[in-house]
Amino acid sequence: MSYKASMVSSAIMMLHNGQPAQTPARFDKLAKEGFERNVWVYQCVMKTARAAASIPIVLYQKKGKDLVEIEQHPLLDLLNKPNEHESAIDFREKLIAFLLLSGNAYMEMNGPNRGAPTELWTWRPDRVTIVPGGDYIRAFRYSVSGKDVDAPYEKIIHSKFFSPLDDFYGMGPIQVARQTVDMDNATSEWNTSLTQNYAAPSGFLVTDKSLAEPQYNRFKAAMRKMFGGVKNAGKPHLLEGGLQWQQLGLSPKDMDFIQSRKMTREEICAVFGVPPQIMGIQDSSTYNNYKEARAAFYMETVLPTLDKIISGWNHKLAPLFGENLVVGYDTDQIEALQETSDTKWARLKDMKDILSINEIRQALGYEDIEGGNVRYVPLNVYPEGEDAPDNTRNQEESSASGDPLKKAQAFFMKAAAEIESKSLDDEYIAEFEKQRVGYQKSGERLIRKRFEAEGKAVVAAYLKDGEKGLLKELKSQEKEWVKTMTAVYYGTMEHFGQWNYDRLKAEYEGKGTFPGEKKFFQSLFTMAKRRIQKFIGETAVFLVTKISEFTRETLRMEISEGIENGESLQQIAKRIENIYGDDFGPKRAMNIARTEVVSASNAGAREGAIATGLDLEKQWVTTTDGRERGSHSECNGQTRDMDEPYDVGGSEGMFPGDPKLPAKERIKCRCAEKHTPKDW
Repeated sequence: MSYKASMVSSAIMMLHNGQPAQTPARFDKLAKEGFERNVWVYQCVMKTARAAASIPIVLYQKKGKDLVEIEQHPLLDLLNKPNEHESAIDFREKLIAFLLLSGNAYMEMNGPNRGAPTELWTWRPDRVTIVPGGDYIRAFRYSVSGKDVDAPYEKIIHSKFFSPLDDFYGMGPIQVARQTVDMDNATSEWNTSLTQNYAAPSGFLVTDKSLAEPQYNRFKAAMRKMFGGVKNAGKPHLLEGGLQWQQLGLSPKDMDFIQSRKMTREEICAVFGVPPQIMGIQDSSTYNNYKEARAAFYMETVLPTLDKIISGWNHKLAPLFGENLVVGYDTDQIEALQETSDTKWARLKDMKDILSINEIRQALGYEDIEGGNVRYVPLNVYPEGEDAPDNTRNQEESSASGDPLKKAQAFFMKAAAEIESKSLDDEYIAEFEKQRVGYQKSGERLIRKRFEAEGKAVVAAYLKDGEKGLLKELKSQEKEWVKTMTAVYYGTMEHFGQWNYDRLKAEYEGKGTFPGEKKFFQSLFTMAKRRIQKFIGETAVFLVTKISEFTRETLRMEISEGIENGESLQQIAKRIENIYGDDFGPKRAMNIARTEVVSASNAGAREGAIATGLDLEKQWVTTTDGRERGSHSECNGQTRDMDEPYDVGGSEGMFPGDPKLPAKERIKCRCAEKHTPKDW
C-alpha cells in the first residue's frame, strides 16, 4: 500500500527548514511543579495510569467482519514482556503516565531493521525532539548528556493528545491546568508557612509610645516566648502597656481559603477526567455512589486513554507481526464495569418483544446465530421476523389433503417451539456464564496471590540452596496450592449446586422431592456433599500436580539457560523472579481460574440437579459466539441420561470441563450443562 503526503506538508517543512521542531512547553518543569509537588495531579495521573496498565491485553485475528481471539502469539509475548528490565504493567504504566503529563508518549520498537521488533522501550518526553523531513516526520531525536541519537520514524510509535496550535506535539492536561496547579501549590505553601508561623498571619505590634531599645528587645523576647512552639498554639495571651495587634494581609476567611482549595482540586480532577470519589473526596454529589463513579472513570477516562496507546500499536506494531492482527482488551474482564454489564443483562433480558435474538446477542458482544433474526411479540409467544416460519406457504402446500389450517398451525407451533428452545438455551448459557464471572475473578485473585507467594519462597530457596532447595520448596508449596484450589472449587460448587436446585424447584416443583427450605450443603444432602468433597479432593490434587510439573520444568529450563550463559546465582534468581512476574502472572492465573471454575460450576450444578429427585436428562449447551471449538460446536445440543457420557471430540466426559477430558477439550471451555425432566 502506498501513501501520499498531505498537500500542506511541504508548507510545514518550509516553516521548520529541516530543523528540529521545538516542544512548546517545558515538560521537566511541568512534571516538577505539577506531578512532584501537587498531590492531586499525582493522584489523577497514577490512578489513571495504574488502572489502564492493569487491563489485560487481548489479541484478535480479523476474519471478515469477525474478530477471533488468539491466545498464543509472538506479539502477545512481546506485549507481556516488553524488555528484560520491566514487567508489562510497569511498562504500560510509565507509557500512559508520560502521555497524561506531557500529552506525548514515545515507544521505541527495538530489533532488526526489517521485521518484528524484539524489545519495546519508553522514551522520556523531555528528551525527545521531532525532526521534520520526508513527507512529514523524518526522525525522533533523543538527547541526553549532550549526545543526540536519531531514530527513524518507522521505529517510534508516537501517541499524543490533540493540540490545536502544534503540528507535531500533543498537549497534556497539565498544560491546560497549569494556572490552577500553580494556585493550588501556592495555597498549599501559604498554609504550610502559616502553620510554621504558629497558625498566625504576619502582623505588627502597635503602640502610641516610643520604645527604647531595651524595651523593644524585651517585647520581642516576650513574643517569642508567648507564641513560639507547638505547645503555645491556641493559648490566650495578654498584651501590656497599650500594645495592639495589627494584622498584615487578609485573613483565611477573607481569602475563602477552604473553598479556594476545593475549587482548585475539583478543577484538577476535571481536567484529568477523574471523579472526585476516585480520589477519596466524599463531599461531591456528582455521582450517587462510588460504583457509578468508578464505572464512569473507566468508560470516560481509563479506556479512552488506553485506546490512544493501543491505536498506535495497531497502526505500527501489529502489522509487523502479520496481517489482520488487532490488539484490544475485553471489557468483561474489567471488574469496575461488571455492575454495568449486569445492568445491561437485566435491561436486555425483557426486550425479546422489541429486539430480535441476534440484536440482543450483538448488544451483549456475541456473534449472530442462524435463525436468530426473530423476536417474540406478546401474543402466546408468537414468532415474528424474517427467520420466523411462514405458515402461509405451508398452508398452500398442505391444502390438498386434510385440514390445511390445522396442519399449518401444527407445523407453525412446532417450528416456534424449536426456535423458542434454542432461545432458551442461549438464555441459559448466558445466565450461567454471567454467574461464573464473579467466581472466575475471585479464583484469579487467589491463584495470582498463590503464584506471588510461591515465587518469593522459591527465589529465597534458590539463593540459599540452589536448584536442590528450589525443587524442595516447590514440593512443599503443593499443600498451599491444594488449599487454594479447594477454596475455588468449594465456593463455586456450593453456589451452582444451590442455584440449579432452586431453578429446577421453581420450574418443576411437585414432580420431585424438593424437601423443605434447606440449604443445598446442609445435612439434607449428605450424599451430595460427600460426592462433592470426593470430586474436590481428587481434582485439586490432580490439578496441583500438573501445575507443579509445568512450573518445575519451566524453572529447570530457565536455570539451565542461565548456567550456560555463565550467569551468577543472583542473575538466575532474577530470571526466576521474572518468570513468576510475567509467565506465571495474570495470564496463567486467569487461564487456570477460568478452566477450573467452568469445571466446578458444571459439577456443582449436576449435584444440585441430582438432589431434586427428578428423573432427569442432561444437555450440553455451547456458547456459540464464533470462538467456540469445533468439537464443542458439535457437542451443542447433545442429550444424554445423567450417567451417560458425552462424546467430546472422540473423548468421553460426564459434563463440560470434566477433569477426565483431555486438556484440548477442557482448558478455557465456556460450555454448560442443562438439566430437564425426561418427557417434559
